[in-house]
Amino acid sequence: MTYVFGIALLVLAGGVVVLFAMLGQLADRAGVTPAQGSGIRLLEEAHVGRVPSAWPAGLAGFGDGPLRIVLVLSTACSSCRTVAGQLADHADVADIAVAVSTADAAAGAEFVATNGLARLPHHVDEGGDWVAGEFGIAVSPAALVFRDGMLISALAFTDFTMLRSTVSPTRQRV
Repeated sequence: MTYVFGIALLVLAGGVVVLFAMLGQLADRAGVTPAQGSGIRLLEEAHVGRVPSAWPAGLAGFGDGPLRIVLVLSTACSSCRTVAGQLADHADVADIAVAVSTADAAAGAEFVATNGLARLPHHVDEGGDWVAGEFGIAVSPAALVFRDGMLISALAFTDFTMLRSTVSPTRQRV
């Protein structure tokens, strides 16, 4: 009986070690560990170099210009609500637009209104079809960086201030 208990304990300990190793690998892939709290990582799956075939009405003409950023937020994402709150506190948003991915257009419109995003160019992207179809992005929050209408970078982020400090030096060089 003690022998069986010892084997079971050994198997359980091995399982715990494997579980922690898998969690460490997942944190490395995400680019953000819980201890860091926030971070920015490049979205390698993005269709960099792409010019969208069409801009939604709420974003029409927005991509033209030296440097523009479309933030992709989701109604189902708690980090996105945090970012929307941070965005409301910033005055320097002339180069920012928002695409809200949502399963329901009414929920997307409510997200825009509740978070004070109506002052920005915005598009409620029902089903996330425009962002995923045009740019290959299915992650939020994300920042799509455009120059003269072409996607030049896509970043996953969790803090708007950190994103702004990362992208701003590029904006100043343009």
